[in-house]
Amino acid sequence: MQGLIPQTFIDELINRTDIIEFIDSYVPLKKRGTSHIACCPFHNEKNPSFNVIPKKQFYHCFGCGASGNVISFAMNYLHQSFPEAIETLALRAGLSVPREQTSEKNTQAMNLYHLLERVANFYQDTLKSDGLNAIHYLKQRKLSGSIAKLYQLGFAPSGWQTLENKFKHCKQELIATGMIIQKDDGKTYDRYRNRIMFPIHDRLGRMIGFGGRTIDNEQKPKYLNSPETVIFQKNRELYGLHQALKHNNNPTQLIIVEGYMDVIALAQHGIMNAVATLGTATSTYHIQLLSKHTKQLVFCFDGDAAGRKAAWRGLESSLTHLNTGLDARFIFLPDGHDPDSLVREEGPDAFRQRLQNAVPLNQFFFDTLTQDLDHTNLTGKSQLVNLAKPYLLKMTDGPYKQLMMNELARLTRIETHRIGQLIDEKNTETNSEPEKNIARTPLRVATALLLQNPELYAAGTALIDLTQLDNKRHHVLITLMEQIKTNPSINTATLVEAWRNSPLFDSINMLATWPHQVPDDALSQEFSDILIFLTKQNKHNEVQHLIEKSRHEGLTKSEQQTLQMMLKERHKHVLDQDSD
Repeated sequence: MQGLIPQTFIDELINRTDIIEFIDSYVPLKKRGTSHIACCPFHNEKNPSFNVIPKKQFYHCFGCGASGNVISFAMNYLHQSFPEAIETLALRAGLSVPREQTSEKNTQAMNLYHLLERVANFYQDTLKSDGLNAIHYLKQRKLSGSIAKLYQLGFAPSGWQTLENKFKHCKQELIATGMIIQKDDGKTYDRYRNRIMFPIHDRLGRMIGFGGRTIDNEQKPKYLNSPETVIFQKNRELYGLHQALKHNNNPTQLIIVEGYMDVIALAQHGIMNAVATLGTATSTYHIQLLSKHTKQLVFCFDGDAAGRKAAWRGLESSLTHLNTGLDARFIFLPDGHDPDSLVREEGPDAFRQRLQNAVPLNQFFFDTLTQDLDHTNLTGKSQLVNLAKPYLLKMTDGPYKQLMMNELARLTRIETHRIGQLIDEKNTETNSEPEKNIARTPLRVATALLLQNPELYAAGTALIDLTQLDNKRHHVLITLMEQIKTNPSINTATLVEAWRNSPLFDSINMLATWPHQVPDDALSQEFSDILIFLTKQNKHNEVQHLIEKSRHEGLTKSEQQTLQMMLKERHKHVLDQDSD
């Protein structure tokens, strides 16, 4: 496993991310009073019930109950895991996610980058000294030595234990990176043998894995990637991105192709802005990553069924980003060609012309949906609307979505406003549920007040000592107050985030937006009164517990003294009240 993400970094990330700006990039918000509203992206609705509160850096839907901070929104809206959401937000903020090294295992994991760098150097040296056939193959592909050096191409010799013998003290690390395979009987062998090696870097330039291409037609598979490891996740990485950004950190365009050789062949002809997925479909994370560096993506795939399927997946992953200014386009190559063969046959200028003539996303979208339909008749028009609807619903409101609906209106000859109604009409299968009524207890009200208004901590602690509360019954409230004591400027979003891995997270998240029914001008007084009540209640419970224990078990001398003191205090308090 990767090291844990430090809580301090998570808190900093929340504080540095404006939740209004982030959510607005996906779901356009309108300011209303002290909050911003929109129709909820998590259930279908006509009237906006989705609220984002800048002061709290928190969102809440009064229709379906969805709520959370900016991390929760990224997880739920972009369908990301917690680490993926952190990476997404860090990427927007221009930060690199640190990892706590909590164990020897994690420390070793972080050193795997350096080991793979050494392996890559070994493969490069082997290409020069023992890779005659590999060099011959690369020359046939018209690759120069400078391009091979830029992409650190190498050669894995045919031996079965080459790496184990070369790196004698790193066997377990080589197994961890997938460079060595260990069988059930404990025997090991090299994953890559007699292959041209393509080192894979992450966007920071760290070595994270390899791709290997056979030069023997009898050897299968033709291309072989490193397996998933602690430092390599295929659906999060793009081959060639590091080199592309090193060449131009702010390219006007990035080209997405299918393979290593496509990237390298284009680079050989001066087209240095190509990247390749690593045997996976283009993911939403890929689009998010690339859109931080450019405003135009060109998907360049084969024109066969597989290529068009891959292109369509790229289209789907791009939908949520179109209203942020992203321009997605598509090139489908002639039969029998990939970018490598085509650029060698036509030359770079002709290929650049193809890039200029790339098909816009909207054209590819409607061409694909209508290819098996006769949208000139009523049945075809109805089918087209139904086919387009789920994709348009994925898009955030904005000009691009509106233009897509205008195009759908033109093709079906249905009035544009009616298209909008048909697309946005409620799904009868929606899982939307109204908020449940939750009992108002003093402890629950106090917890909600503090979560939603951390500044109340000062007023509360001025009246009571936290030690007067019950550590078990009041655990959540005490912990929240300790959080605020440590960070007086903390907000609702950061308070809640600290509980994400707790079984109480859902309850804490709910209380952060729970309607406590206390007027704004009475918040401080209500919170203070409840704290005083809870301390009195706790003392009463302690007295009753000691009395019961004295009747059945007897008390220790210390407990007897404590009981006597508490009874005196209670008696004095009653007298004081009577005198008033």
